[in-house]
Amino acid sequence: MRKIKNKILGSVILIVTLSVTAISALAYEQFSSILEAQALREDTIHLEQTTNQMNHLIDDVQKYAANMVNDELLQRFAARLNYSSTYDELSAYRDVVVQLTKFNVLRDYLESSAIVRSDGKIFWSSLYIDPYFERLLQEDWYQEALKSDAKSGFTAPHIILDPDSKKIVSFFIRFDPQYGGVLLLNIDYTAFESLFQYLGQSFDQVAWIGPGQSLLYQQGAATELPAPTLSADSPDIQVVKHDKGYYLASAFEKSDWSVSTFTSNERFYEWVGYIVRYWAIFLALCLALCFLLFLPIISNIMRPILQMTKAMKQVSMGNYNVQLSFRSNDELSVLKNGFETMLGDIERQMSERVEQERWKRKMTAELLFAQINPHFIYNTLNTVVYLARKKNYTAIEEMVESFIGILHDAVNIGDTSLYITVEQEMNIINHFVTIQKYRYADRFEVIWSVEDEAKGDYIPKSLIQPLVENAIFHGFSEKETVGRIEIIIRKRSGRLLVSVRDDGCGMSQEKARSIMKGTLPPARLPSGAMKQIGLWNIRERIEYLYGQEGRLVIRSSEQGGTKVSVLLPVRQQSSE
Repeated sequence: MRKIKNKILGSVILIVTLSVTAISALAYEQFSSILEAQALREDTIHLEQTTNQMNHLIDDVQKYAANMVNDELLQRFAARLNYSSTYDELSAYRDVVVQLTKFNVLRDYLESSAIVRSDGKIFWSSLYIDPYFERLLQEDWYQEALKSDAKSGFTAPHIILDPDSKKIVSFFIRFDPQYGGVLLLNIDYTAFESLFQYLGQSFDQVAWIGPGQSLLYQQGAATELPAPTLSADSPDIQVVKHDKGYYLASAFEKSDWSVSTFTSNERFYEWVGYIVRYWAIFLALCLALCFLLFLPIISNIMRPILQMTKAMKQVSMGNYNVQLSFRSNDELSVLKNGFETMLGDIERQMSERVEQERWKRKMTAELLFAQINPHFIYNTLNTVVYLARKKNYTAIEEMVESFIGILHDAVNIGDTSLYITVEQEMNIINHFVTIQKYRYADRFEVIWSVEDEAKGDYIPKSLIQPLVENAIFHGFSEKETVGRIEIIIRKRSGRLLVSVRDDGCGMSQEKARSIMKGTLPPARLPSGAMKQIGLWNIRERIEYLYGQEGRLVIRSSEQGGTKVSVLLPVRQQSSE
């Protein structure tokens, strides 16, 4: 039954697990695409925000530079190539430095600025003329930028010493051709770098790409960027799906710059991983909850069945006093009522059978007790005839009186019970002995040794008489001397001991043990016996009437006599 309980609980857990797994699989299939679109949308928004900020910065730089080249002072300074003296030129340069400084302080991203006149002279905003700046402008970042005919543009990032080493991005803008010259704005590189660093928080890799796919900034492994199939030539966000993740790219307005990002599948499906872990926790909680909820329910269902199983085992062992204590308003209640009804019917039928068997045995015993052996009657009457011929009237009178006493006992059997008093049994035995003494004159003698307080106790009918009869017919049949039969009745500790001892020929100890155990077939009784009652009948009656409290013991030896003892509980009433 415990296996059935485990099977039910296991089936419930299996069904719940399969149901939750199936539902989760469908939900995962549905929500994973939603999450994928959501994650891609969030990445696109982050890239758009950075692109807008970058466009705003580029636009601001361009407009601010355009405003500066329209400054009248700067235009005059860029257009005038000759001065009357060096002092006048330095004086004009000082005024230009003041003006450039005013412009520089209005933008945080501006590190410095410079004017490159058409004659190649360089005037830096730091008010000193250093050959370093002339050498600096001979580098590729500046020369490559001026090769184009563009009026303005950004250069590649480079390093300047002003006075410390700094990484900057320069923006050049040409003055109107009537003035000539170039205005150069040096922008702090961190103004761009901070935007891409912020963008890098949302992606695995970020790349700031310049003209000719030159890499201006990089965050993450360089082997993955840029995507071979990705080219950003429009402000719209381009999305390319790769086996390892997603590439996104966007071009910045008013420049030849672009930005490319990469999100790996691990990062992209990070939320999916959260869902899988959540599903595992959800499944564990569902199983634990099912176990906690279904276990009491299954136990409640199985409890009546367990009770019925135990009850059936008790019934199979012969115990019909079984009670089922559970209450149920379902089919189990029907089974309980049917089981209890069946037990009641079985117990009633068994009681009826026991009662019928008891009455059957009682009637058999009564019939047996009531029947006097016809051979006994014949032998007795034949002896009376013999005594009449001898005219021994005293003996005839004595025998007839004893015979009448025996007949009287037989007639009254049905009116009493299976028990008579010791004194009544003694009278019957005396009648029997009187008759037998006339048949077997001078062959035996009977000696009584009975305690007075035992004479009123009740014993089974015909308990002692067959023992005396056996001693006469079997003990002395082959003995030539006068035999001695001693009948002893005593009370000890609430028990009655009845012993019949003779000094006849006896029997083997093995035969005596067989009689006590009931393994010896009933012996053929002498033809002259008074009733058809043998030792086996006495043993059966003692077992039936007293159970374990009654006991029959035979002590005998060949040529050493026999002693038959019956130990009974004291009974002082005749009713059964």
